[in-house]
Amino acid sequence: MSYSQFTTLVLFAICLLSPCCASPVSRGEDPDEIVKSESDENEYRAVTLSNKIRCVLVSDRTTEMAAVEIRIAAGYLGEDTPGLAHFVEHMVFEGSVEHPVGNYYQTFVKESGGSYNGATWESATTFMFSISNESWVKAARLLASFIGNPLFPREKFPSAIQAVDSEYKINIRNDYRSIYAIAMKLSNPKNRYGEFSVGSKETLNITDIYEQTLQFHDRFYSANLVSIAVVANDTLDRLETLAEEVFGKMPNRNRKRPRNTALPFPTQDKRYLGKKIYYEMKTSQDQIALMFPINLPGHVNVDYITYLLDHEGRGSIYQYLLTRGYATGFGSFIILEDSQTVPLVVYCSLTEKGIADPHFIVETVFKYLKAACSDGVDVELWRSINLLSELHFRFQEKAEAHELATSILDQMGTTNDSSLYLGAPSQQVLDVEVENEILSFLNPDNFNLYIGSDTFSSSHPTDYGPQLTKSEYFYSTPYLDTNITEELLEMWRNVETDPDLHLPRPNTFVPTNFELFEVEEGDEGLYPVEIVSREEGDVSVWWLQDQYWRQPRLYTGCMLYPARTSRTPRSWAIESMLYQIYSQVKDLSLYEAWEADFNTDFTQGDGWEVRVHGYSDTDKIESVLKEMLDVLFSLDFSKEEGLFNATVVRPVEELYDEQREDSYSFAYRYIDSVVYSEFVDPSEVKIAVGTITQKEIQQYMLNYISDISLVCGTFGNARREDAIKYANIIKEKLVEQGSTIQNEDRRRMLDEDILKLPAGPSHVIRRRMGDSEEVASTALVMFQLGRAEETVGDQDVPYTLYAFSELLSIIIDQTCFNYLRTEKQLGYMAFCYVRDYEGVLNFFFGVQGSRPGAGPDVMSGEINNLIKQQHEMFKQLTLTSEGLSRFELVKQALSDKLTRKPRTLMDQSFKHLHRIYSSDRDFYQVEKKLVAVSAMTMDKFLGLYETYFVGDEKRKITAQVYGKSHAIPEVLEEGEVLIPDVKKFRRKLTETY
Repeated sequence: MSYSQFTTLVLFAICLLSPCCASPVSRGEDPDEIVKSESDENEYRAVTLSNKIRCVLVSDRTTEMAAVEIRIAAGYLGEDTPGLAHFVEHMVFEGSVEHPVGNYYQTFVKESGGSYNGATWESATTFMFSISNESWVKAARLLASFIGNPLFPREKFPSAIQAVDSEYKINIRNDYRSIYAIAMKLSNPKNRYGEFSVGSKETLNITDIYEQTLQFHDRFYSANLVSIAVVANDTLDRLETLAEEVFGKMPNRNRKRPRNTALPFPTQDKRYLGKKIYYEMKTSQDQIALMFPINLPGHVNVDYITYLLDHEGRGSIYQYLLTRGYATGFGSFIILEDSQTVPLVVYCSLTEKGIADPHFIVETVFKYLKAACSDGVDVELWRSINLLSELHFRFQEKAEAHELATSILDQMGTTNDSSLYLGAPSQQVLDVEVENEILSFLNPDNFNLYIGSDTFSSSHPTDYGPQLTKSEYFYSTPYLDTNITEELLEMWRNVETDPDLHLPRPNTFVPTNFELFEVEEGDEGLYPVEIVSREEGDVSVWWLQDQYWRQPRLYTGCMLYPARTSRTPRSWAIESMLYQIYSQVKDLSLYEAWEADFNTDFTQGDGWEVRVHGYSDTDKIESVLKEMLDVLFSLDFSKEEGLFNATVVRPVEELYDEQREDSYSFAYRYIDSVVYSEFVDPSEVKIAVGTITQKEIQQYMLNYISDISLVCGTFGNARREDAIKYANIIKEKLVEQGSTIQNEDRRRMLDEDILKLPAGPSHVIRRRMGDSEEVASTALVMFQLGRAEETVGDQDVPYTLYAFSELLSIIIDQTCFNYLRTEKQLGYMAFCYVRDYEGVLNFFFGVQGSRPGAGPDVMSGEINNLIKQQHEMFKQLTLTSEGLSRFELVKQALSDKLTRKPRTLMDQSFKHLHRIYSSDRDFYQVEKKLVAVSAMTMDKFLGLYETYFVGDEKRKITAQVYGKSHAIPEVLEEGEVLIPDVKKFRRKLTETY
C-alpha cells in the first residue's frame, strides 16, 4: 500500500468494514503448522478446547502485558435487522448470569491498567483486552461470562440503542462509509454485504428487538464458532490448562456460521459492471476509484498485482499523475476478503486538475496495466518482492501482545484452516497462469468507476459533474449512477503504452550486511551517553548500543535548532508547504529505501529533525542518509504555477480547512487558543497559504538553516564511530548549504509558555460548528493542574502532580464512560484523561454526541455532576479498607505501566530521543515518578482532587461546540463566565507556568 497515503487508504478500507462436552483438549496434529521467524522467541500452540473452541496460545516470557482476543464467526451477514449484530456486541456487557452488574468487566480492566475494545464486521464479531499478566485470567473469566451467558436486561435496551444510534450519527458525515453504502446499494441486491451494519434508532426501536437479540445470540454465540488467541507470560502447558478452565465452559450449541451465498459483483453478470457513479464528498479530498471484482482461487493472492499498483517509485502510476498535477495520492486494496469474488479497489486522491479530467486518471491506469500485461507476470520481480518480505520476517520485531493476538486471529480467519504463518512471507505459490488471468481481467469491460467531489451538487449540474438526483438513505449522500459510454470504453480498450509508465526497477537499497557488533566497554546499555560534546566538535552526539534486542537495526538522526523564531500563521503555512514539497520528491527518490525497511523522516516542530531508521548495514544506512539529505536540500522551488497550486497549495489549504474538522477537534482548538502563548489559528494558516510563493518558501528554508545548533543521536546496533560518522554526514551537508553551526544549547529557547487560567470561575467558550451540516456537538472541560515535575503544597516529592493525575485517569476512566455515555446517554464518545501541554498537566472531561435535548450545555452540566459524585466517592474510599485496597491496586497498575519496557528498539529510540531533545534531559524521570506514586496516599489524593477540581482555586475552562442537532442557549450555569472574544481574554492572562 502507498505509504504516503496509508492513513487515507486505511480510512477508506475500514468503512467496508448445549452443556459442554467432557472430552479432553485435542492438539493440532502437525507440530510444524505454526511457522515463526527465527528471531521470534515466543512459543506457540494451537489447541481445540473440549467445547470445540479453536485456541492459539502464545507463551511470551518477555511481555509485561497479556492479551486475549475472542472472535465469533458471525457478523452482520447473519442478521435480519440492520445493526442487530452490532447491538448484541454492546448488550453482552450489560450483565451476565455470574456477574449481573453491567460494565463490571470494563471497570476491572481499566482499574488494572488495561484496555479493551470490540468490533463487528460482516463475518465476525470480536472482543479483546490487554492487561497485566497477573490480571488476565480474571479478566478472561469475566469476558467469557459476559459473552457466553449474558442477561440481556430489558431495562438496558434503550441506553444501548441510544449508544448505537450515537455511533451512527457521529459517523453520518463519514465519506468512506457513504461510499461503501452507495457501492453496495448498486451491487447484486441478493447479496448481504450491502446491509446497513451500524444500526440506528430507526432500525433497532422495534417491538421484537428483545426476542431478536436472544435469537441472534443463541444462533451464533456458540463455542464451535469461536476462535481465541491468548498471549501471556506463562508456560504453554499452564496456558493450555487455564484456557480450558476459563473458556471451556462457554456453551457449544453446534451452530453454523452465516454465509453470503450471493456475490455483490458477479464477474460474469455485466448488469453490475460498467457503471459510472458520481457522489458528493462531505469532508474529504476529491477522489476517484476503479473497482474490479476478481475471482480469487484459494491458492492465489493479489500481492503481486497490488504491489504493481501501489508502487510509488519511478515509472509508477502515482509519480506519473503527481508530476503532471492530477493527483496527490494513489494506491489499491481489496475488500470483502471472505467473499468468493474480491473487489480490488484502485484509488486516487485528486487535485482540481484531476477532478476536471477524471478520465485521464482512468486512461493512465489502463496504460500501466497494459504495460504490466504485455509480457505477463515478471517472475524475477515477484522474487524480489518475496526477498524483501523474507528479510522483514527474518528480523521481525517484537509485537505488542494485543497486536499479536489480532494478527493470529486475522490469519485464522473464520475457516477451519489452523495453519499460521506469523509474519511470514506469503505461503501461497505464484501461479503464473492464474495471475496472468487476473491481470488480463483488469480491463475496461470489468470495472465500475466512482468519482467523488465536494463540488458536486444535488440541486444543479456543476463544472465537474452532473446534478446528483439520488440519495443514499442512511448517510444522506447525494449520488448519480450512469453507464460508462461505449465511446469511453473503446478509448480505454485501445490505449497505447507510455515509456514513463513501467514496472519497478531492481531495488538497490536491499541490505546485505547483518553483522551484530560486539558490545563496547563503558556502555552500560541503560541510557544514552554523550560521546561528543559541543566543546569538542560543535555538535552534541549521543549514542546507545543495543544490548537487549540484539537485532541488526538502528536509528540515527539530528535535531536542528534555529535562532529564536516566533510562530506565526505565515511561518506555520510555509513549513507545511515545505514538507509537502519534500514529501513528494521523497516518494520518488526514496520509495525503494522505504520498501527495504529504511524509513526516512523530516519533521518540523520545536526544531527540524532529520532521521533514518532501519537495518544497520552501514553502507546502506550511509547511502540512504545521503540520498535523503540530497533530496531535502535540492528541492525544486520553480515549479510551473499551476502544478504548484495543484500539488502544494490546495492540499495544504485542505489540511487547515475547518470545514473538514469535527466538533471534537474544534473544541480542542478553542482551548488551545486560550492557553498556548504562541497559538496559531489554523484558519489564519489556511488564508496565508494562498499568498505564499515558492521563492518565499526557499528563502525561509535558507534562513532557517543559516544559523543552527545540532543535537544528534544513534541507537541500536551501532558503534561509537558510526554514531559520529552519521552526525558528521548531516553536519557537513548543512555546512555545504551555507549553515553556521553554533556551539550553543538552544533546547530551552523553543519551549512554549502555557498561560495560567484565572482561579475560581469556570470560563466557557460557545461556538457553532464551521460545517453547518455536522450533526454531532462536543463539550470539552479542562482543568489546569501544573507542571508534572513540581512539588505540591507541603509535598516535597517531585512528580506528585504526575502521580495524582495519572492515578485519577485510571480510577475515573470507566466511571466517566459509564456515567456520561451509558447512564446519561449523552453521546457515543465519552472520555476522561490527562494530557501534557509543554510539560503542564491538564485533565480533560469530554462528550461528543447528537441526542436531541442533550447539547454541550447539558453535557457540561453532567460532567460537573460527575466531578461532584467522584468527590463523594473518593471521600468514602478513604473510610474503608476495601477502598484503600482498591487505591493500592491502582497505584500498582500505574507503577507497572511506568516500568514497562519498550517492545522494540524503535520504541526505545523514540523514548530516548524525546529526552535528548527536551529542555530538561532527565533520563531518570521514571525512577522519580515511581517514588511519587509510592508516596501517594488516599488522603493526599483526596486533598489534591479538592484543590484542583472542586475548590475555589481550580483553573477551569469549557469549550462547547454546537452541531446541527443543538441550539446555543442564551443562559449560563451558576459560576460560569462566558468568553465572547478569545483574543481579548488571552491578553488579560499574564501568568505562565
